[in-house]
Amino acid sequence: MIKRVLKILLGLFIVLCLFNCKSICYGIEQGVGQLNIVWKAKPLEEYLNDANYPDSLKSKIKLVEEIKQFAIDSLGIYPSKNYTKMYDQKGKPGMYVVTACEPYDLISYQWSFPIVGEFSYKGFFKEKKALKEAKSLQQEGYDTDVGEVNAWSTLGWFKDPVMSSMLDKTEGQLARVLIHELTHGTIFVKNDVQFNENLASFIGDKGALLFLKHKHSEDSEAIKTYLDELSDLQKIRAHMHKAAGELKKFYKEKGGLKPEKEKKERIQKILSDMDTLSLNSFDKVRKMQVLKDTLNNTFFTDFLMYREDQKILEKTFNEDFGGDFNLYFNYLKEKYTTL
Repeated sequence: MIKRVLKILLGLFIVLCLFNCKSICYGIEQGVGQLNIVWKAKPLEEYLNDANYPDSLKSKIKLVEEIKQFAIDSLGIYPSKNYTKMYDQKGKPGMYVVTACEPYDLISYQWSFPIVGEFSYKGFFKEKKALKEAKSLQQEGYDTDVGEVNAWSTLGWFKDPVMSSMLDKTEGQLARVLIHELTHGTIFVKNDVQFNENLASFIGDKGALLFLKHKHSEDSEAIKTYLDELSDLQKIRAHMHKAAGELKKFYKEKGGLKPEKEKKERIQKILSDMDTLSLNSFDKVRKMQVLKDTLNNTFFTDFLMYREDQKILEKTFNEDFGGDFNLYFNYLKEKYTTL
């Protein structure tokens, strides 16, 4: 009987491999890549006890521990062993992420994975693999983008380490990215990437400000810097949201035509019009404008994935929960089955 069961299981495994060879190979590659990072990550204490390690970076490491504890105590984030170690990237990107979408609509391409469901992005630890995936999708007619990523959540499958490039961020930026990723570890809904990313962005933005107010006086430079960054982000978001709506309307009016030249001109104008925004810093805008000749629809779908639903979340958070993070997280934990 046992042998028969084992034969059946073996047969099922072989069939699974035949039908999902690409998914299995990809999963193995990603697992190996993530394990490599996990194995090479060192406890934060080792960096703190290293006499040759810069004091400026040691202070950022201590800040990581403070941010994580604050997120658990004050925001309702689940306790975890994430961010107790750090991986030295040695100046290299942590991961390469591919996104794709329709060439004449703002509809993201979806990748489907066992257990975790559908995602509108796909990560690779090797740039060559990411470029190959993007090229394959381009040949199918999709707009594509390959971007560098230095922060992500493994949703509890591994103990996520601090990536060394995170220490280059300002205090507010560091708090925002850590709280964003910790939110994924607490709430992550299957097959709804836009909700997951918008929620994590919302919690990251708000939570970082609360952390800074907990740590500093209202008139501190850290809070002023962060509020300036947040103000710029909100203005860019409003501009992009409006532009995306106009672009959708343009594609719809063209009714199946392929207005490539007009499309490129419109995207370039959207970027040029950012010069009219009243911002504290144009650094982020300038980085976008440098790429204006290569940007396509993924520029907008990537943005919407993280920022489209912010006003809805803000309204619910304030009106239904009085701006109380613990109440809000308790509601989310009860409503959604997380991975």
